[in-house]
Amino acid sequence: MTRSENQTEAQGKWTFLGLSILSLVVLVIASLFFWYLISPRIDAASPVLSLAIKIAGLILLITVSGGLFLIVLSSASERDFLFPHGEKQITLKVLFPINLHLGRLFGLSRDQVRQSFVQVNNSLFEATRRRIKNDRLVILLPHCLQNFDCPHKIIADHGNCRRCGGCLIGDIIELTEKHKVDISIATGGTLARKVLVERKPTVIVAVACERDLCSGIQDAYPIPVYGILNERPNGPCINTRVNLDKLDLAVRNILNGAKDAKRHNHQRVGV
Repeated sequence: MTRSENQTEAQGKWTFLGLSILSLVVLVIASLFFWYLISPRIDAASPVLSLAIKIAGLILLITVSGGLFLIVLSSASERDFLFPHGEKQITLKVLFPINLHLGRLFGLSRDQVRQSFVQVNNSLFEATRRRIKNDRLVILLPHCLQNFDCPHKIIADHGNCRRCGGCLIGDIIELTEKHKVDISIATGGTLARKVLVERKPTVIVAVACERDLCSGIQDAYPIPVYGILNERPNGPCINTRVNLDKLDLAVRNILNGAKDAKRHNHQRVGV
């Protein structure tokens, strides 16, 4: 990526982070208002139950707010401040759907919010790089990268590809052979989850559209996923493309370390 692209991604992730902060405020206010409405009846019915609900709600709010603080800090600095537990996942599961609704109020489409989420995810991936084991890297691709009219279907076996140049699958296979990493092509979330069970990757580089990439990143947890959005010049789910330089750089980053990959990138783009 060029320097301007890096700056664009750095700015883009603040869309999701800003919505998350606002969503947390909305969540706190809504929770307090809801408790204000129901607390008299619960207190009258069972003081013990009332106390238990208060403690559970407080723990949830502390977990979500603390997780969000660490996510913002880690994403902004790309330094690892996250706990090796599930706080990040809990925070994202709670706030993500609220972010989608709030985004609409600010004129943002669902895909714009999802794009920002992917950028946040990738910045957290960079922040936690030292934790990531790269011994079983799998590149997960959508089947729509293959030419729709190609008779040599590659879902069951990417070895069926004739590398004719009609789509990017042949180039991607050559890339995986060069780096000696595994590749899998999925038609959707069910097959992608099957790949996780059968191949047990320690890290994934995933290419997909905004919706599939966001759901896949969350479904794959705790396996770290680096996400790359596909390009759709012909519309969704048909003859899509992916930036091969971004894919190659992501693999280099994981296999060789960020410093070597960045040096290679700077030499390539002449920075």
